[in-house]
Amino acid sequence: MDTGQRLRHLKHRLGGGCSGALCIAPGIGIRSDMKDLTDGRKDKKNEEASGGSLPADGLFGASEGNTGDSPGKEKSGASRGKKKTARNKKQARRKRKQRKALMRLLLAAVLTVLVSCAIFLIHRYTPTNERMSYTEYFGTMAENEAAIVLQGEVCETRAIVSEDELYIPYTMVEETLNPRFFWDEANARMLFTTADKTYEYPINSTSFTVIEGTLTTDPTSQESYDHVVVLRDDEGTLYVSASYLAKYTNLRYTYEKDTQHVLIENEWGERLTEKALKEAAVRYAGGIKSPILTDLQKGDMVYVLEEGTHWDRVLTQDGYIGYVKKNRMSEAELTDVENDFEEIVYPSLTSEEKLTLVWHRIETEDGNDYFDSVTENMSGVDVISPTWFSLSSDSGDVKSVGDKKYVKKAHKAGLSVWALVSDFSDDMDTSLVLASTAARRNCISQLMNYADELGVDGINLDFEYVEEADGKAYAQFIRELSIACRAAGLVFSVDMTPPLEFNAYYDREEVGAVADYLINMGYDEHYAGSESAGSVASIGYEESAIQTLIGMGVPANKIMTGVPFYTRIWYTSTGEDGTVYVNSEVLTMSTAEETVNTWNLSKIWDSDAGQNYVEWTTDENVLCQIWLEDADSLTLKTLLVPEYDLGGVAAWSLGFQDSSVWPAISEARDLTKEEADEALSAYSGRADTAETESEA
Repeated sequence: MDTGQRLRHLKHRLGGGCSGALCIAPGIGIRSDMKDLTDGRKDKKNEEASGGSLPADGLFGASEGNTGDSPGKEKSGASRGKKKTARNKKQARRKRKQRKALMRLLLAAVLTVLVSCAIFLIHRYTPTNERMSYTEYFGTMAENEAAIVLQGEVCETRAIVSEDELYIPYTMVEETLNPRFFWDEANARMLFTTADKTYEYPINSTSFTVIEGTLTTDPTSQESYDHVVVLRDDEGTLYVSASYLAKYTNLRYTYEKDTQHVLIENEWGERLTEKALKEAAVRYAGGIKSPILTDLQKGDMVYVLEEGTHWDRVLTQDGYIGYVKKNRMSEAELTDVENDFEEIVYPSLTSEEKLTLVWHRIETEDGNDYFDSVTENMSGVDVISPTWFSLSSDSGDVKSVGDKKYVKKAHKAGLSVWALVSDFSDDMDTSLVLASTAARRNCISQLMNYADELGVDGINLDFEYVEEADGKAYAQFIRELSIACRAAGLVFSVDMTPPLEFNAYYDREEVGAVADYLINMGYDEHYAGSESAGSVASIGYEESAIQTLIGMGVPANKIMTGVPFYTRIWYTSTGEDGTVYVNSEVLTMSTAEETVNTWNLSKIWDSDAGQNYVEWTTDENVLCQIWLEDADSLTLKTLLVPEYDLGGVAAWSLGFQDSSVWPAISEARDLTKEEADEALSAYSGRADTAETESEA
């Protein structure tokens, strides 16, 4: 192709608007034209390589005057475009399919997550309807057994059912429900005492004996019950008929035969309760996934054992202890829960006046002759208690050194006589006497005979060698003796040590119920065997005992506070090896005062003890100490009588006192509570200082 042809072709490429001359469009230069030529050659080579042919117009395409591409080229470009378009569409379709597949996978994943979350939430927040069987809850039981739910606890011991009657284990009756049922092992019978009768129940029998009193000489009769009252199984375990027990015990029981359990209630008064606002499930634990124990209907009441944030631990009326959703229940409130039961009444000979009693220690019959001398300057005393009677054998025999003349003199002086019976003899074992029903009755019978013969007004029981194992038998003895004293019109008082942990086996609450007086022996706080020196009877020791007794339920008007007319002088020394030795001896009030004067000592008021105190050191470097009992200390102790509205004061013992105590005790005893408060405040504000000469 010559140069002219190329120029014409270029002219055609650039628009073909010029004729016979070279026209270059604005912005197009030779370099651009050459690029097009080069591109044309490349196209030609590509066509040749692909087996195509050149256009008819040669390298530059259409001839002059032809305004479009040659038909061959249009066909080839269209073919390529179609292929490319088809290819692009195919790729687009493939991408669309991939996108759709990906979207489907994503949607499936999202749906899976949503379904899983929904299942999780439904599982988590949907309450289970699973129910716990009663055998799972109460444990496996024999066919004739029943689980016991006592107040807020499922007990380990089981009740049994015999001939359609429910029987409660005697161990539970004795320890928790009614300790007045007393098992007499020697005679294989159960005893039960009321205020005036004694019941004797043989085992596995519907018949029993009723004694109009407590002695074998008292009238008796035979009675029967619809069921065996006391049952003993093949293994020797004792049970008491639940229905018979309920006749004499303030309890209520609900027996669920189908689920083999019984709910026993024996605590009354204010209880925290709530009611179901709608149907509610009681579950084994606090949570909707915990199995259901029982169901509540709207209005059902439960006892609230423990309040929680979302769940309350409750006791249901049918004897299940579980958890209920708080939002389905009413607000918890205190409810007065009572049982329709008439308590046994023990008539009392307790005086409406506050009494002063003094013990008179008499060990032989000759001791009665000193009545006139020991009572010569006595005033303000209501009762004298001579120590006449003592146990003398294991069979319950009683020795007496009593004297009718003594009683007549006492009565003439305006004094009541409450004869004391003790267990101090070495000729007997208190445990053996208490354990034997025959020995107890023998003792009571002899006491009643002596009381009648001598004409005394009361019996003062002073057993101080009662062991822990004897606790229940001692309580039974007190019940039996109270029946006899009540029948004979004798005032019955019982001396007891202050309530402390080591002597908790004394049933002081029962004494308060069946006796006329409980005398708290508020002395021997420090005694002969004490390892350190101290007061015989500090005010705190006595007051703490009074508060504890009242807290136990002993009526305040039956409590007499016991005070000492004696003290101890303490000797503390140190050996060469550094060992500390502590010894003491008893001093009467008079001898203690003489000691103070002999050593020319100044008394210091010990506000903690509520006593005047002296100390000195001997030439042998022995520290001597005395916490004095005097008008001051006895006034302070006696102020507890009006302060707590007690029944009176009792003092050990006549002959140890000085004359100053009688007006001090009488004046303090007869104060009103308001006056006692003022007097106690004065003592509490008294400084720990030495007496002035004027006070001395």
